[in-house]
Amino acid sequence: MPRFTPEQVRRRQIVAGSLALLLVLIIGGCSVSVIRGLGGGGQEAAKSDPAPFTADDAAMEVTATSADAAALENLPAETTLAPDEVMGIDVSAHQEEIDWAAVASDGYGFAYIKATEGAGFVDSRFQENWDGAQAAGVVPGAYHYFTLCSSGADQAEDFLAAAPPDDSALPPALDLEFDGACEERPGAVDAQAEVDAFTAIVEKAWGRRLLIYSSSEWRDHYGLPVTDSRPDWLFSAGSRPVQGDWAVWQLRFDGTVTGISGGVDIDVARIEVLREHAEIPDGEGAIGHEVDEG
Repeated sequence: MPRFTPEQVRRRQIVAGSLALLLVLIIGGCSVSVIRGLGGGGQEAAKSDPAPFTADDAAMEVTATSADAAALENLPAETTLAPDEVMGIDVSAHQEEIDWAAVASDGYGFAYIKATEGAGFVDSRFQENWDGAQAAGVVPGAYHYFTLCSSGADQAEDFLAAAPPDDSALPPALDLEFDGACEERPGAVDAQAEVDAFTAIVEKAWGRRLLIYSSSEWRDHYGLPVTDSRPDWLFSAGSRPVQGDWAVWQLRFDGTVTGISGGVDIDVARIEVLREHAEIPDGEGAIGHEVDEG
């Protein structure tokens, strides 16, 4: 006696065929997904690629410092701002939490904010300070503290990851000093090669030349060829820098600013000079240097 009737056999065949078709569709769909994943997503991934950044040099605008701004009290005695000069500060996590609305109310129009140091270190308050400054109407700029314990290329990649190009910001700045944990002192040629690697990568990404700050110890040891054709950020206590074409003047380390506890670095910027010296002419890239071994 047969276990199933002809009708039951037919129904089972239909069910089995349907299940087989469903299995084929499922396996086929998974295969397509895997192939797309291995191929990086094909056209969908290509659509997500960002457009190349193009710097708009006219975008650099900083609010003028008013004649009654509290910030002016940090200027040296008998010193007044020229028409093209504006007051600002430079800060890092060392200042801890900052009340940026209070900073703006004192009349500070810009702030250079520490982003990174060496390779693998991002300032713990960088993004907080960047967002706070922008929200308060203080134009930010990011700076990188360079060290000789890691390659310039690695440092540039970390800086750009933390501070990607932004037309609303001031040009990025490079801080060349010997303070900090790194004790390496390679020869001048090797040191300059790493600095050049950093500047080439960052300037290509940002479309602007770097603002260069340096200590007297760095200048005495290595010189400063990297400042050629780049804006200068100079320290001078008591009076304007002797060098006449400065873009940013750091005038004190112990300034008083509402909204910040403790001493603060106080700066003056000449925005037109900064804009002019940071501009990279069409077809011109970053500048390298030949240096005598020291």
